[in-house]
Amino acid sequence: MLTRILLSTACLLPFAAHAQSPNEDAAITGTGDCAALLGVAAFDTIVSRAEEVTEAGTSFCLVQGVIEPRIGAGGRSYGTGFELRLPADWNGRFLFQGGGGWDGAVQPAVGVIDRTNPDDTALSRGFAVASTDAGHSGDSPTDGWYGIDMKARADNGFNSVRLVTERTADLMARFYGTDPRHSYFMGCSNGGRQGMVSAVRLPEAFDGVLSGAPALDLTPAIIAWNWNTRALIDAAEDGAPASAFTDEELAMVSEAAVAACDAADGAEDGLVFDTSCTFEPATLQCEAGQTDGCLSEAQVTALEKIQAGPSGADGEVLYTGWPLADIEGPSGWRAWILGRAPAGAASDAVGFSFSQGWMRTVGSTPPRPDFDAMTFDIDDRDWLLANEPVFAATSTDYQAFADNGGKVIWWHGTADPAFSVRDFTGWLEGFRAANGRDFSRAYLVPGMHHCGGGPGLQSFDGLTPLVEWVENGTPPDALTASMPDGSLERPLCDYPAHAVPEGDGFTCSEG
Repeated sequence: MLTRILLSTACLLPFAAHAQSPNEDAAITGTGDCAALLGVAAFDTIVSRAEEVTEAGTSFCLVQGVIEPRIGAGGRSYGTGFELRLPADWNGRFLFQGGGGWDGAVQPAVGVIDRTNPDDTALSRGFAVASTDAGHSGDSPTDGWYGIDMKARADNGFNSVRLVTERTADLMARFYGTDPRHSYFMGCSNGGRQGMVSAVRLPEAFDGVLSGAPALDLTPAIIAWNWNTRALIDAAEDGAPASAFTDEELAMVSEAAVAACDAADGAEDGLVFDTSCTFEPATLQCEAGQTDGCLSEAQVTALEKIQAGPSGADGEVLYTGWPLADIEGPSGWRAWILGRAPAGAASDAVGFSFSQGWMRTVGSTPPRPDFDAMTFDIDDRDWLLANEPVFAATSTDYQAFADNGGKVIWWHGTADPAFSVRDFTGWLEGFRAANGRDFSRAYLVPGMHHCGGGPGLQSFDGLTPLVEWVENGTPPDALTASMPDGSLERPLCDYPAHAVPEGDGFTCSEG
C-alpha cells in the first residue's frame, strides 16, 4: 500500500521502471549503494547520513535526514527528522515505528516488538524500519515549545507520518530496486495515536497497524491530568500532590482494589481482567480513633475524583477516570499522577508536566507561554478543546482502511496511569458498533502500566499475529502474555472476552 513520491526523477526512475513485488518467501539482498543515498537533496528532503552499519548481528544501511527544513516561529529551526534502517537481508516488509510523548527526537529505527526483550526487533527480523521526530527537535518531551508554530503542530498531530512514509518509500526503492510487499505501523502512546490517525487519514499507507495504549482522546486526557493534580493537592496536608499518598498507601489501595475485583473475571489469580469492576475507596477510610492502615476522608475523596474523571459545573464527564487496581510501583501513579516534588515546587508528575506544556503552547491558539496550569478553569475549557481536532484519534470511520484490506490490533494495559483503559474501552465499544470486528482485534493486558511496567503481564508479541492476519488471512484469536520472568502466563482475549479457567488451562469467554 505504501505510496512513493520520487525524490529525484533522474536517479530513481530506472529503479521504478523495473520495480516488482518481491517473492512472498524470499529474502531480498540490498544491492543498492548505501553511500549513494548521502546528500540526496531533491524535492524537500536532505539525507545527512548514509552508511553501512552492523549492530547486534544485523547489517543494514543507516539513513538519516530531514524533510522540509525551515526557520519557523520564534526563529527556531523546524523540519521532520527521520531515520531509516535498510537491512542487508530484507524480508520485503516496511515498518513505521511510532513515537512517544510530544516526540522531538529521532529514536533508533529498530521496532522493538516485546519491551521485555529489546533484542527482538522488527529490524532483526528483516523489516526495513523508519522513525521520526514528528516535525521538531527539542530538549524536553513534555514542554511543548513547538506549539508556537502552527505547521509544527500539524506535523506532530498527523502530517509527519505521511511525509516520512512517502520519502522513505523512495529511498527504499532506490536501495532495493523494488517496493515493499507489505507495510506496517507499530507504536505505543503517542505512537499508538499516530497509527490510528494514519489508518483514518492515510488508509492506503499501511496494511496493518499495531497500536498500544493510544493517546486517542488527548485534550480531555490533558484536562484529566490537571484534574488529578488538583484532587491530590486538596488531599495533601502540605499541599504537595506527591505527599497526598505514601508508596505504602498506594500499595494498600491497589491491594484492596485487586482483592475486590480479582474474582470478577472468574479466576482468583491476582490479575484483574474486568476493568468495569469499581472499587469503593471509602471502605478504606479510617474509623474514629484509627490512624494506621487506613485513609483520611480527604484521601478517599481524591481517589473518588480520580476514579470518576473530570467534570464541570454542568456535570459533563470529560474523560473516563482510572481504575484503582495495580497502581503501585515506580511506573504507576507515582510517576504519572503524584510525582515526587516537595511542597512549594511545581508538580513533577509526568501527566501534570504534559498538561502545563499543552495549555501554554500546543493546545492554545494563540499560545499562552506564561499560562499557569494551576489556574485552569474546567468550566472555561472551550479554548483548549478547540485545538483537539489536530491531534484527536477518536474517529471511528475506518471504512477506507478496511476497504483496502487493512487490519488493526490494539492493546492497552488495564493499570495504565497515563491513559485510562476505561476511556479506551468506551471508545472501542463505539468503534465496534460502527465497524464490527472483521478487521480489528483489541487486547487488555492485566496489571500493565503505560506501554509496559507494572505488577502484571508484560511479555507478548503483537506483530507476528498481525503479519499472519494481513499476509495469510488468518485472524488472531488470543495472544499469549507472560510475566517478564515467565512465572505466569495467560491468554489475552479479544475485548470484551477475557481469560477464564477451563480444565488445566484457560479459555476466552465474554461471561
